[in-house]
Amino acid sequence: MGNPYASVVYGAMSARSINPYGAVLSALNRLTWLPKFGPPFAVVSSDFSVEKVEVERPWLLMTAWRLGLDGVVTSVEGAKSVVEHRMYMRNPLAKVSVVVPRPHRLVTVFATVKNAEGLAAEVLKELGLLYARVTFGDYGGRLYVIDVDPVPPVETREEAAAVAELV
Repeated sequence: MGNPYASVVYGAMSARSINPYGAVLSALNRLTWLPKFGPPFAVVSSDFSVEKVEVERPWLLMTAWRLGLDGVVTSVEGAKSVVEHRMYMRNPLAKVSVVVPRPHRLVTVFATVKNAEGLAAEVLKELGLLYARVTFGDYGGRLYVIDVDPVPPVETREEAAAVAELV
């Protein structure tokens, strides 16, 4: 499924799914895994609190629940504008934002429990996922988890073969 929230619903109705619905739900809530695997972060729930964020700029401003609304902001005014917009969206999951320093670069891997190594393997194990696309942020040579996609599109033959092996 392309929609992770639909995947949670169908997974709850299904006796078996590749990634258990509870694991998908845990991956969607970034506050489940950020404290252990992510960079230093701050949680922002109103535009007034943005000024108190004490991480270096520019910031990566993410929603606490994985919604595809993430973006980089470079000023307090820009962050306040984004957070204010999220506060007034009809989606209640968009109302809490997570602020992390913008990484120097991003590294994304498609990981399965059979081929994952290092931090990707730890994330899969911790969340109970059998496969996921894990995005790491490079902070001066130190990698932190920035995103976990628990229902990623399968894009290459190698990824399809890895999922088929799991099934």
